[in-house]
Amino acid sequence: MKRLYRILLMTIIGLYPALSTMAQASHRVYVPKPGTLSEMIPPQTANNISHLILQGNINAIDFKYLREEFKMLRVLDLSKANISRYTGKRGTQTERFCLYPANNIPAYAFCPPKEDSTYSDKSSLEHVILPEHIKKIEEYAFKACKNLDICQIRRQTPPVLMPEALADSLTAIFVPTGCGNAYQSNAQWKHFAIIEGEPISVTVKLKNTENLTEKLQRKAIQPTSINFLTIEGKLDETDFALIRDFMPNLVSVNLSESYATSIPEYTFTQKKYMLKITLPKGLKSIGQRAFSGCTRLAGTLVLPPEVTAIEYGAFMGCQRLHCVLATGNKITTVGDKLFGEEENKLIYKQ
Repeated sequence: MKRLYRILLMTIIGLYPALSTMAQASHRVYVPKPGTLSEMIPPQTANNISHLILQGNINAIDFKYLREEFKMLRVLDLSKANISRYTGKRGTQTERFCLYPANNIPAYAFCPPKEDSTYSDKSSLEHVILPEHIKKIEEYAFKACKNLDICQIRRQTPPVLMPEALADSLTAIFVPTGCGNAYQSNAQWKHFAIIEGEPISVTVKLKNTENLTEKLQRKAIQPTSINFLTIEGKLDETDFALIRDFMPNLVSVNLSESYATSIPEYTFTQKKYMLKITLPKGLKSIGQRAFSGCTRLAGTLVLPPEVTAIEYGAFMGCQRLHCVLATGNKITTVGDKLFGEEENKLIYKQ
């Protein structure tokens, strides 16, 4: 019994880093009648809320209010909300008479179109939790939400995903345990990073006498469970070895405030869920095949100005990577097949 209690305690502590973000300054609201969120939270209050838990009944009118009045909204939990049907002109498709079905995230929920055919983005939104009964995510619901790192879906079977509703290069999808295959085998979801369980986010500050393994052990955090990792301070080869061998589920890595000057060879090889990484500011070299097989690494990878060497095959198999941008002029060593058989994507800042 004592051993079971200890295991349960360690599990709870391990989940704490991610859950604490949700708990911090969360505003919980019950909406008794669809379309009345504005009555429950007036605009002057809405503008200061960053973490919102909605319960009760909402519709497309409330989604429009969330989009336009919650300017600082970072985390939105709809897991206990019921999305009701609405027909009219006050929904998310401005000035258009539309039918918004029940249990759907409405079209343009957080992404209103502009007159010039571009889109306004909800850049504050980082984490959204969708309810178990969700049936469909309509087109452009989260388009251009450029900082939406996490979409948690409580539904065991994948909801219908309409075109450009979510960006697979930006957002990781977290689904109930045991449901990953159902999502990965669905054509609409196959390009996303699909991860089972709750997202785990960890920030570690390492002093000169500390190492990453000991720090995580003291926090009772299993390396294999970490999805979002930020490391500040000292970072050596032993720490990189832990990342290489025991962190297969990384989605995002921020090393900008670490003191590392080299990314050792094979450190991030085959991190199949990793969407982005921020490199150490003082980085000088990237080892061979350091990022090979990171098939979901996307966008532009910015190299700090002090980088002098990029070794063989460092970005081999990173098909989604748009480019690697060198911000300095000190690179003297560029290994063969940097991007495998693909065209060279290394460009220099003008």
